Amino acid sequence: MQWVKLTLHFPSLFSYRIPDYSSQYALSVPLPSPSAIKLAVVATAIRATGNVAEGERVFYAVRDANVRIAPPKQIAINSVLIKRLKKKKNEPGFENTFGVREYVFFPDDVNLFVGCDNVDVVTKYSGMLRYLGSGDSMLYVKRVEQTEKPPESAIKAITDKEFAEAISKESYVVYPVKDISKKAKFEQINPYSGKSGRNVFERKYYLIKAKIKKGKNWKVLEIRC
Repeated sequence: MQWVKLTLHFPSLFSYRIPDYSSQYALSVPLPSPSAIKLAVVATAIRATGNVAEGERVFYAVRDANVRIAPPKQIAINSVLIKRLKKKKNEPGFENTFGVREYVFFPDDVNLFVGCDNVDVVTKYSGMLRYLGSGDSMLYVKRVEQTEKPPESAIKAITDKEFAEAISKESYVVYPVKDISKKAKFEQINPYSGKSGRNVFERKYYLIKAKIKKGKNWKVLEIRC
């Protein structure tokens, strides 16, 4: 396995709804999930080439990739009341309503590490990434470089079994995330294929060593290495 390091800069805010949370109460994971990162690379490949077959090739190259994230020392999260449209029940059209969404601010760059066998594919398209998470979570990639391995402190998504073992030893801030199943097929994530998207994702967890400072509608995670 080879590793590539991406230095990501978010000039604005980042938001990625916690899996299975309501869109009306969209609390955010403070870091992009493995599935969001992998699918963003696939989507970038299709947009860059105009070729769905290239997206399929990239999908199988990144599906089983290992993902690690080295966040900045602080992460600020703001909870915002937003006006939104909600589909009316039993009749066509939409109605005005309100919801809550969290937005994340990174005061410094985020270092992303991706490990896989075909690292050239990741290197080629990851440098073209323009957003992660919601469509307004814009970013640009400052550097793409091959590296030996990520630092031990880099955060990775862990399974249920690893989660139970880890929290029995130390205290963490816990966020559920999704990764792509090793059995997933490209047709399942292609919205035009007509194939079922069931069992595409696996639930995992980010365990973040952090001290939390809170206010009425904000919190700051002070990351501990």
